[in-house]
Amino acid sequence: MDRKDRLPLLGLGLTISLILVGCNPSDDALEKSRYQPLNLAEIKGKGIGDDPQAIALDLFGNKETVESEFTEEIKVIDQQAFEKIVILTQMNLPDDKIRGKRYRLEFKFDQSTGKWNLKEAGRQQSCYKSEKPKDWTIEPCP
Repeated sequence: MDRKDRLPLLGLGLTISLILVGCNPSDDALEKSRYQPLNLAEIKGKGIGDDPQAIALDLFGNKETVESEFTEEIKVIDQQAFEKIVILTQMNLPDDKIRGKRYRLEFKFDQSTGKWNLKEAGRQQSCYKSEKPKDWTIEPCP
């Protein structure tokens, strides 16, 4: 196979690679190392219940009326038989520094009690005055 014949194969390989990379936008949200760990002992509320999403909203969800374009989204991004990872994202916060907060919450199901337990929690934030305001960071906002 000469050089000219290999070019379409190279192009096909690059196209497939780009498609695969682009198909999984939640990889960044999955990576535990990109979150600032939270001390579960300092979290007010119960990290135990029937539904991980309800637990997440109870512990970290917005409880006040917000008059801006505030949005709150919660979704399960990874699920195994007895484990779930939940991402809670809050955007357009009424704060002049913090644009958004994102929580990564890891739950395990306790078969003896029939309840979900919060095992790990981490937080990121997005800053208005950052060089990259759409990026997520664990650094304080300027």
